[in-house]
Order: sequence, then structure tokens, then C-alpha cells
Amino acid sequence: MRGKSLHIINLLFLILFSIISTSAALSSIQDDKEKNELYLKGINALKVNDKVNAEKFFKESIRLNDDAGSHYQIAKIYLERNTYTSRNFAYEHFRRAVWKEPDNLEYRSAYATLMKDFARVSSINEFEKILMQDSTYINAWINLGEIKAKDFSEYNFSVRDMGEIFGNLQDYADEDFYDAEKYFKNALSYDSLNVNASLQLALLYEEANLPRLGIPILRRLINNQKANEDIFLCLGLLNYKISNMKESFNNYKSALDLMNNEERTDFTINSVREMLQSAYHETIDQISDYEMSEFVNDYWKASDPLYLTDYNERLLEHYSRIAYANLKFSVPSMGIIGWKSNRGEVMLRYGEPISRMRIRPSMGDRRVNMKTDVWNYENMTLGFTDMAQSGNFLFATPPAEKDKIQPQFGGDTHYMMDNLRRLFPSLYNPKFDGSKFDINYDIVQFKNFEKRNHADVYVNYVLNADDSLFVNEINLNHKVGFFFLDKDYKEQFRKIGNELLSKEKNHNVVKSFRAPVRSDSGYVSFEIIRDIDKGTSSNRTELNIRKFSNNRLDISDLVLAFDVNSNKTGDGYFNRRGIDILSNPTKEFKLSDLIFIYYEIYNLKNGKDGLTNFDQSISISEIDEDTGFEKVVSSLLNIFSSSGEEKLTLTSNYRTLESDPQIFLQLDLSKYPAAKYLITVTVKDKLENREVKSSAIVDWKS
Repeated sequence: MRGKSLHIINLLFLILFSIISTSAALSSIQDDKEKNELYLKGINALKVNDKVNAEKFFKESIRLNDDAGSHYQIAKIYLERNTYTSRNFAYEHFRRAVWKEPDNLEYRSAYATLMKDFARVSSINEFEKILMQDSTYINAWINLGEIKAKDFSEYNFSVRDMGEIFGNLQDYADEDFYDAEKYFKNALSYDSLNVNASLQLALLYEEANLPRLGIPILRRLINNQKANEDIFLCLGLLNYKISNMKESFNNYKSALDLMNNEERTDFTINSVREMLQSAYHETIDQISDYEMSEFVNDYWKASDPLYLTDYNERLLEHYSRIAYANLKFSVPSMGIIGWKSNRGEVMLRYGEPISRMRIRPSMGDRRVNMKTDVWNYENMTLGFTDMAQSGNFLFATPPAEKDKIQPQFGGDTHYMMDNLRRLFPSLYNPKFDGSKFDINYDIVQFKNFEKRNHADVYVNYVLNADDSLFVNEINLNHKVGFFFLDKDYKEQFRKIGNELLSKEKNHNVVKSFRAPVRSDSGYVSFEIIRDIDKGTSSNRTELNIRKFSNNRLDISDLVLAFDVNSNKTGDGYFNRRGIDILSNPTKEFKLSDLIFIYYEIYNLKNGKDGLTNFDQSISISEIDEDTGFEKVVSSLLNIFSSSGEEKLTLTSNYRTLESDPQIFLQLDLSKYPAAKYLITVTVKDKLENREVKSSAIVDWKS
């Protein structure tokens, strides 16, 4: 009986234990559900952007559960507030999330990313731990690449003040470059179209002066429709660096198309307003936005150094300066757009420096020496200092007496820029597809007998026949253009043609280009682009297109020539009403050369006998090389006609049947010393009692 009772007691105990256990399990499940509900409520609040309630739910979940997910989510909320205190809170919560779930790579990546700016070594260690768990984790490779790329940027061209000398730190920079390159390449090996890794690697190559390596990386994104405006800006910059001008232009156009109206206006209009404000403030301050846009367009037209191309090289340079500044000098944490920073302004105005150096921070005797950039241009040196260690470099200025920090630059760049903005708002040295070369050319004008109020403008130019581009005496094609613009830079005339240069032994190659242009005052641009290498010659000068009279005595410009005759004898001659002229655009002659002058006289009066009656004199004066003034050496040269025809025989008095005669004469300077001489032809119409003159300078080498 007793055994039976014990059995019943044990059975009751088991039943009671089962009831209690089940109740506890149900209670635990209920607690877990309530705890999970707090986290889910926080997530749902985030989905509707209700961060106030989300933060409340995550805090309560942390209080009850101390769960990794809530730590992670509330850390992201704190991080968005972007204050010193909030970042500290974010750091603690990310750290706690990683400690509770060390295998969660998302948590560890966020924790490592946050530490990049203030705990670089710890950040690198965390990313390396991620890769030990998963070597395909692309974000870790990219972040490691960004850390090393930033180190490269910090130490590239850097030195440290070591007392009596500056210690060069380039070896450290080079190591960082190779590490960064390796990390970005690893990321792209797993995702070849990763936009961030591609852009960062391309920018790394740009800073290392290896732009060609970055171009195919970015092109791959464009070919696969993965590009954004920064990709196009960077590609435009890289193509510009290697003189792929047309492609660069198209890249920038694509970038502008992707910008919103505010960004596009800032990039294209406001940047120019800033650049020109100090020089044109009286105009800029009084015009509307529409008028400012027109002003900018006119400015770029006037600044275009090469009209032969269908893009504006000066505008390309401007876009490249803005792209460089925005990609390199922006400080997102401070809301600073690159071109609006101090370094960005200098880049906007004067382009990249010839050389630059970064001086690392150090302790001085009385003050802390702050990180300083020194930029060297042809005629000036500017300094920028990161006074707050924020990445925003300001114009270097001398420290005040009580300052505890100081720049490592002796000048006052802030004061200097006040003057530079006024005196030199912008500097630009034209850059073309090919190398630049100089040519000798001469512009002479004659009356146009077909179009009223027009002049025949001849551009005679010469290229060296010994140019290395002439291989085995082959011909050399080139494109030539003549452009005339009025005082407002409105184009009035253009002529473009293709010419063939043929090498002739022991001779320069002389060509002539004719343009009938309406009389006006303005600017002329004479341009050449060689087909073989895109070598470019661009020549801009002021020019008054002459208005020759139709009824009063007038005279053309003088042409200095190697030969003048009525039978064309070779390439390079130009023809004026049956007379062939081989011009010498250099105006240099030596003893073995013949010296001819050619000119035309217009509107001589015919007398009752049908003949004109005019006096002609030719004088020569030496040009003083030091002063530029004339000193007369002879009032009349020994001059004789190159033709036996009576009408071209030079005497002190002419009587001809022609009212518009063509004159060509041969000069004999063999008895004169080497010098530059001013030759002046004076014609006096005795029937009208009018006089005209025309002059040219001969560089006589004897």
C-alpha cells in the first residue's frame, strides 16, 4: 500500500513539473516574442522614416535584450546625426553589436568603416578579419583600398621638417599606392563593374600621373550603362590629361546631362562668375541670370584658342579644372564643394601647379606646425594650411602673436590672392590634341575688285622643310583655317581648307592662303593642324581689314618676296591679276637671296592725254634694335625693275595708262650691313596732289 502511495506521489510530481516547465517555456517564448517585437517595431518605424520612435524601440530592446541587431540599428541612427557625440555613441553600439555577433560581417564592416577616420590601424584589422572569414567580401577590399589611397594622397610629394633639411616621404607614398591598387583590383576581380572601386582606382591612377590606366576601367562601366556623373567627370579629366580632347569634351557633356539644374548651373555658370567677378564686377553685378548666361557664352567664344576644332579648348580646360577640384578637394562632412574651397579657387583660376609639396605637421618651438601644401606656378608660390585638421586647406597666413598653431609657409597667401583676383583673374596656356609649333606668317591686304567694301587678305606662311615629320621627302597634309571676328568676337568670316606641303631640298615650304573679307576692325585667327600628328599652330592678333577707296588715291600693303614674275615657277606662289609672287613670310634675306617688293596702287588720276602722272620714291631706314626707332641711312636706294617693260621701270616720275598699276621691284642691299631696315614706298599723284605710303621691314642678314 505504501509503495502504491509513493508511485502516485511521483506521478503527481512529474505532472506538476511538466506543467511548471511548459508554463516557463511558454513564458520564455512570449518574452522572446515581445523582445523581437520591439526590434521589429523599430525596423517598421525606420521604413516610414520615423526615426524618433525607431530610436525609442531600439533603446527599449537593448535595455531588455541587449541584442546585436538593435545595437546595430541605433548606431546607424546616431551616425547620421554627424556630431562628435553621436559618432561616439555610434562607435560604442557598433562595437557592442560585433562583440555579441562576431560572425556578422555586416556589423563588423560598419564598425570598421566608422573607425577609418580616427582609428586607422584598428579599422584595417577589422577589415582583414572580415576577409579571413570571406575573401569575396568586396566592401572590405574597397575600404582597404580607400584607406591606402588616402595615405598615398597624404604622402605623395610629401616631406617632413627635420630641422635643417626636409625629409622626403615618397617611398612611403609609393608603398601605399601599390597596396591601394592591389586592394581595388581584388574588389574588381569579384565585381568588374563595381562603380565605387572603379572610380577610386581611376582617381588613384590620375593622382599617380598614370591616367591611361584608368580610362579602360571607366569605359567598361559606360559600356555597361553603369556610369554616373562622377564617372563621366573623372573620365573627362583622364582623357584631357592625355590630350584626347574630343573624347574629353563628350565625357563632360554626358556628365552635365546627368546633373540636375542646380548642379549644372553651379558647374557651368557660377564657377565662371566667381572666376571673373573681380575683373568684371561692374557688369556682372548688374545683369540678370539670363544675361549672365549670355555673358559666359560670349566669354568662352572670345577665349577659344582654336576655331578649327568643333570644341572649345579653353572651355575644356575650365571643365577639367572644376572636375579636378570637385573630385579632389570636396569635404562632404563640411558641405564644401571642391571648386569653392581655397585650393579649388586657385585650381579654377590658374590650373594645376607646375609642382607641389606637402609639409607634414610637426611640433615647433612655440607652436604646432600644421599640415601645409605649397604650390609652385611659373611666377608665384602659394600656400594652403589645414588649420583644423579637417581636410579643408585654407590660404596660409602668418600667425598672430598668441596663436598656438601656425602654417609652414612664409608668405601671406590670403593677402596675395586679393591682388591676384584683380590683376590676374585667370591664367591659361592653350593645350591641343597634338604638340604646339610656331610658324612664320605674314598678312598683307589688297583691294578686292569684285566685292565692294572688301579686301583681299593674303596669309603667307612658311614651314621648315627639315621638320622631322617629313620622312623620306614625303608630302605632309595639313588643315588650315582663317577666321575674322569683330570687336565683340562675333565671327564675320571663316575659310577652312586642306593643304599639301611638299618638301623641297634646301628650301622652306611656303604656302599662301587668300580670304576676301569685309572691311572692319577686330581679331584674326590663323590656324594649322597637321594631319599626321595633330600638331597645332594657333595665331591670334588684332587686325583692321582695310577699306580701300574706290575713287581716291590708295596703296596696298608691301609684299617682301623671293621672286615676282608673270610665269609661275613652282608651288608656294600666289597670283595677283596675272603676276605670280613667291612671298617670304620670315622677311629674312641673305646675300644669296633676291629681294623683291610687290605692291599695288589704286585710283591714279588720268590726265587729258589718258596718262597718269605720279612720283614714286623708296626710302630705307635702319631700325635700332634697342629702341625700335628708325635711323635714316639713305633717302633713295639703287632700285631697278626686274622687267624690261616700260610701265614697270622705276624712275622718279611715272606716266602710265593704268590707273591701278601693279609694281614689283628688285632691291639691292648687298652694300649694306646686316640689320633690320624699314622700307617705305611713297606715291604722289601729281594730277590730284595726293600722297600715300606703305612700309615693310626687311631683316637683312648680308
